[in-house]
Amino acid sequence: MRIIRLMALFFAVVIFGISFFGPLEAATIDSIRDRGFVSCGVTERMPGFSSIREDGKWSGLNIDFCKALAAAILKDVNAIKIQPFWLEALDARDIDVLHAGSTWTLSRDTKNKISFPGTVFYDGQGFLAHASIGAKNLKQARAKQGLKVCAIEETSTASSNLSEYIETNKLEWKVVPVKTMDGMWSFFFGGRCNMTIHDRTALMTVHADRLEGSSDYVVFPEVISKEPLSPAVRSDDSRWEDIVRWTTFVIIAAEELGVSSDSVDEMLNNPSPKVARLLGASKGIGKGLGLDDKWAYRVIKQVGNYGEIFERNLGSKSKFKLKRGLNDLWFRGGLMFSPPLR
Repeated sequence: MRIIRLMALFFAVVIFGISFFGPLEAATIDSIRDRGFVSCGVTERMPGFSSIREDGKWSGLNIDFCKALAAAILKDVNAIKIQPFWLEALDARDIDVLHAGSTWTLSRDTKNKISFPGTVFYDGQGFLAHASIGAKNLKQARAKQGLKVCAIEETSTASSNLSEYIETNKLEWKVVPVKTMDGMWSFFFGGRCNMTIHDRTALMTVHADRLEGSSDYVVFPEVISKEPLSPAVRSDDSRWEDIVRWTTFVIIAAEELGVSSDSVDEMLNNPSPKVARLLGASKGIGKGLGLDDKWAYRVIKQVGNYGEIFERNLGSKSKFKLKRGLNDLWFRGGLMFSPPLR
């Protein structure tokens, strides 16, 4: 009888804990290992960040960060499944991580069951305009009344940023709300909007890639917001959040320490304690994450450091030739730095 009572008490405590505190922490890393791939959500048709090449393979900065997770956990950079998704896919458990250039905001971080492990790209929202409106920058555009501006609503920060900008500057512009990225482009190219608002770097890559730099369109040089773009994960798995966070940080730390995909093997013999910790030559970097000590070495070997990722997707080794700007390392005037790996 006593055993029965103890069992009843045990189950009562478990049921109470689940109802009061919520579901037990999900072991995302175990699910990934069982299925053999990382499920990564991205934004479709975003040149330089996430797009499908002619050979049918995904490429871009966000894709490389997805690959880095696969290298860290499964030791195989190609052990990923890429699908176009947005934030709601996390709650539905359709994906493990969203690398879709989602902006880290207060409301997203607190109202939803979502966490943002850390910024991978600093941007700001800007405008792409039809050259026919006769404006090359925001000052010239502000002088024109009656302009129609497409903005993705609800799931994007664009609509609220645009509305605040119009109100602050007392402009007689009309916001044309659209539901999706495809809808935005359809409206813009179909002539239903004079301008469209989105992350400026994304507008620049679309102009250079899909529009082939056409003079029929103009990307204004200004931005009207801060857009810290971060991966997103469910907030019920702190270990998985840490893995995503520190995968980003070791990619940045590698560039800080001068470790690249080409030099990583040679750097295994570097006497620097910082490099030894990064590459697992001294033990401990994997313990708190449930990973082996060579996980960061694999990320750098198979994917590269932040500079390599940026340059091949957006910078000097890409068709876009973009400057690092805010996405340069902190000691070169940018915002990128890694907390200490200790």
